[in-house]
Amino acid sequence: KVNEYGVFDVSDVEDTDAGQRVGQRVAGETEEEVYEALDMEWPAPELRENRGEVAAAAEGRLPDLLTLEDVRGDLHLHTEWSDGDPTIEEMVEAGASFGHDYIGLADHATGPGMVGGVGLSDEELREQLGEIRSVAETADIDVFAGVEANIDSEGGISVGDDVLAELDCVVASPHSDLDGDGTDRIITAIEHPEVDIIGHPTGRMLNQRPGHDIDMERVAEAAAENGTALEINSDPHRLDLRSSNVKVAIEAGATISINTDAHRPGAYEYIRFGVHTARRGWVEPEDVLNCRGADGVREFLGL
Repeated sequence: KVNEYGVFDVSDVEDTDAGQRVGQRVAGETEEEVYEALDMEWPAPELRENRGEVAAAAEGRLPDLLTLEDVRGDLHLHTEWSDGDPTIEEMVEAGASFGHDYIGLADHATGPGMVGGVGLSDEELREQLGEIRSVAETADIDVFAGVEANIDSEGGISVGDDVLAELDCVVASPHSDLDGDGTDRIITAIEHPEVDIIGHPTGRMLNQRPGHDIDMERVAEAAAENGTALEINSDPHRLDLRSSNVKVAIEAGATISINTDAHRPGAYEYIRFGVHTARRGWVEPEDVLNCRGADGVREFLGL
C-alpha cells in the first residue's frame, strides 16, 4: 500500500474493523526509497510534468540529466562593442573566473530589430574580430569570435556571407516581426550554411511578448538535418526555448546550446536557469553543444 505516509507491506495483515490494512512500513524516509520499493527509477522533480516520466521510471529509461557542472562554456555573450557593459578583455576574464573553459563573443550586428545605434556593421565586425583574436592570444581560456546576426522576416541573415565565413560561431536570432508563424523564417536561417546556433528561437520576452509561433517538430528536424544548434537562452526574461520545445528538439536529434546572452559579467550566473530548463526538457550532457570541450565545439563549428 502506498499513501502519504509511505509504502507498506500489507500482505500478511488482516483487515481491521475499519477495513484498513496498516502493515509494515517498508519505505518512506526519502522519495528515492519510495520509488525503489516500487521497482521504479527516481524521476527528478524537473521531470514531473506528465510527459511520460512515470512509464519511463517504471521501465528504467529515465534520462541521465545534465547538471550545472557539465556546462563548460557560453557561446552567446555581449560586450561594449554593441549593447553590453564590459570590454572584450573584461568579458574573457570574467568567463575564466566563472570557471568556463571557453566563451564565444556574439555582439549584435545591425539589422531588423536593432534600434538606437545598437549593432555592428560588417566593417566593424571585421575590426572587432581583430581585437578578439589579439585578446585570445593571451587569454587563459579559449575565445571564439562570433556575432549575433538578425533573422529578417524572410529568414535572411543581416551580415554578409563573407564576414560570417571569417567568424568562428554565428548566432542568428529573431528580433523583429515577432507576430504570427515564424516557422519558415527560422528554418530558412537554420539552412544557411554559416549559421551555427539559432538564438532565442521564438523571440519571446516573459511578461512582455509571447514571440512568434513555431512548428517545433519541423524546426527541430531541420536543425538536426543541418547541424544547427537551437539555443536555450538562460536570461530569466527569456528562457527561450521553453522546456516542452526542448524535449521535442532532442527527440528529433537536434543539438542544444545553453547560453546566457550575458551583457555584463554578473550575468554568467544565469546559466543555471538554462540548465533548469534543459533538465525539464529531458536533456542529457551529450545533447548540449557547450557541454563539449573546446575541441568538440570546434568540430561542431567546422573550424
